[in-house]
Amino acid sequence: MRWVLTGILCLSLLGCGLINPRPPRAVVESAIAQKLSRTQAVLYRQFDSAPADRAEVGRIRITEHRWTELAGQPAVEVAGTYHLRGGRLTSAQRSQTRDFEVYLQRGATKDQWQLLEPISAQSGNGLKWQAIPLVTGGENQPHPS
Repeated sequence: MRWVLTGILCLSLLGCGLINPRPPRAVVESAIAQKLSRTQAVLYRQFDSAPADRAEVGRIRITEHRWTELAGQPAVEVAGTYHLRGGRLTSAQRSQTRDFEVYLQRGATKDQWQLLEPISAQSGNGLKWQAIPLVTGGENQPHPS
């Protein structure tokens, strides 16, 4: 009976996120912002224009997180919605709900996280994953060139 109770307790701890916790909201926001910043930088390069006021991520709603394995390493898939604010957005663009899905992996310490981005494998053997360190909190956001 003790073994059964111990097993149930371990499963409930796993489900509560004590063993595989949710990434902090700031980490998720930083991951979305970095993806958005990279996309905006590509667009600015394509149109040969200087970056004006960039849009920022706001009103994040996380609807799901689940731990999985990517390239043999533990990773967490986080999904939900967000809105954009700032920049030169119209009110319709600001009110638009946008879906997101990011894959995150813990860094060297428990407070460090990395954004995992898929990249095409040269040999055609599926996807490989690139780990991009996340900058959160008061640290300066990197701006891709």
